[in-house]
Amino acid sequence: MYDDDWMQETEPSPSMAHRQPQSKRTTLGAVPVRVWFLVGLVAIVALAVVALWGAYLLRDRMPSAGPTPMPIIWTPTPAPTSPPTSLPTDEPPPTVSPDIAIGVYVQVTGTQGAGLSLRDGPGSNYARMDVALDGEIFIVVDGPKPAGEYDWWKVRDPDNAEREWWGAGNFLEPVEHP
Repeated sequence: MYDDDWMQETEPSPSMAHRQPQSKRTTLGAVPVRVWFLVGLVAIVALAVVALWGAYLLRDRMPSAGPTPMPIIWTPTPAPTSPPTSLPTDEPPPTVSPDIAIGVYVQVTGTQGAGLSLRDGPGSNYARMDVALDGEIFIVVDGPKPAGEYDWWKVRDPDNAEREWWGAGNFLEPVEHP
């Protein structure tokens, strides 16, 4: 017959009075906050090390953000030592035919494959709107207007009325109605 309350009735000895009773199990609440802080900090550092190590190992398998920039080294271009020479031509530039007039059909000739620049106005200082190839046929609708070294004629494509601009008369030759 033991009485369960015997410990409450006993008085502790003076050497045991200042001690707390200890249980055999430790609870989580008994761990100090600084220990939890250090455990968390160590866990974060360990995760960062593992992540960086993984990124290092997978660096060749990851797509890049774009092409690698290449440095450009600019070097000065030396000035030519002699002035450029003009291309030798066997023929002088064509002259204006006296048979060109308003209403006459003309053919582009003498451009040596470069084509005739058709401009927005009579003169080489106007904007180039189109290029007429050798052999193309136009009808003259206005001109002549002298500007620079050429007499300029306003020509229109008989198949496309919107294609109506000024061309140098030196590269136009009258032809029969096509």
